[in-house]
Amino acid sequence: MKKTVVIFGAVIIFSLGLSLVRWCFHFPGTRYICMFESAESGKVCMESRHLPKDSVRDDVHRYVDELLLGPLAPEFRPLFTRGTKALSCFVRDDVLYVNLSDELIWQDDGVSDIARGIELFRKNILHNFNNIHTIDVFVAGNQTHSVAK
Repeated sequence: MKKTVVIFGAVIIFSLGLSLVRWCFHFPGTRYICMFESAESGKVCMESRHLPKDSVRDDVHRYVDELLLGPLAPEFRPLFTRGTKALSCFVRDDVLYVNLSDELIWQDDGVSDIARGIELFRKNILHNFNNIHTIDVFVAGNQTHSVAK
């Protein structure tokens, strides 16, 4: 009886250790907050997302791409028209330069208006990245907004 309890305990401890090691290697990623406008009330609502590490893109570019995909919840409005993509995205010093595709200017139903979308885009970036203080937004290569903290 005592030997069975010891073996059972060893199996449980081994299983927990194995689970911990697997979790460390397959960590769900970095947690980010995404803010979107509620379709009903117009209030700012938040979603939490875990983005996995990517060897090709940096954290900011990965986050911008995720933000442009829009909200997970159907009751939230996307920031910009669906199909808007980041053509380029990089940080120099404390400035984020983002060049968005021209789909942004095609205002669809059910999305935030462009000014509100830019404002929420800025809030999202500044909330999640402390090293960024200014955001320069370009649409199809033309500068549209330069927003400082």
